[in-house]
Amino acid sequence: MRKLGILGLGHMGMALAKGAAASIGAEEIAAYDPSAEKQSAGKDVGIQIAETPAALCGEAHIILVAVRPQDIGSLLEELKPGQPECILTIAAGIPIRRFTDVLGPMPVMRAMPNTPLQLREGAVALCRNELCSQEDFDFALNLFRSMGTACEISEDHMCDIIAVNGSTPAYFYYLIECLLNDAVSRGLDEADARELLVQTMIGSGKMLMADKEKPISRFVDEVCSKGGTTIEAINVLKDGGFESLIKDADTACIRRAEELGK
Repeated sequence: MRKLGILGLGHMGMALAKGAAASIGAEEIAAYDPSAEKQSAGKDVGIQIAETPAALCGEAHIILVAVRPQDIGSLLEELKPGQPECILTIAAGIPIRRFTDVLGPMPVMRAMPNTPLQLREGAVALCRNELCSQEDFDFALNLFRSMGTACEISEDHMCDIIAVNGSTPAYFYYLIECLLNDAVSRGLDEADARELLVQTMIGSGKMLMADKEKPISRFVDEVCSKGGTTIEAINVLKDGGFESLIKDADTACIRRAEELGK
């Protein structure tokens, strides 16, 4: 049997297929997707394409479920005849018990990745049930680490973590979009402003990575010279309730994940 079967070759599923192919070899991967276009894309990566979700279970040990949370119900019924050996799900908000309620007691891992995995710069949170072997969990952990960074958390925080690494790339993109729109409104060249903004975000992230023990507040203070320009901007954000707004956004994000899991 192949080590990994990927169920769904959308943006995240294909990113994981490419990353896994580079990590463990395309010959160790099979996949299923109903779209002929996505099947063709999978073949281009060099992976085997299964005819049905149940057939995929017979070709791979760990089945990575990379479909929309809304499609989990019907998918589980399609998986049931195949009796998968081990499940690794990245469906946001869907608890492990949804799988075991339908498929019976079995090893299940649950992960929350993010889209930068496509560039091997992802961040993944991962948990498992008590039936999952250390060997299978280490395989999943190392697979994700080959595409960025990964850590184990408890399942009761898997919805909370969406507001830490899952949805937050969109937060950052939106912040850049707002800053870019403002720059253009002031007459700056859009291409120049975008290049400077994006590099500033990349450089700032690298500075945070270079000194992981340093409090984030100190990074802020080091840019905010007393009586200077940056402190004026930060004061406006604080007075405008920026931190509270972020908390409200996180709460809405987490609430939706919990709704999808019911």
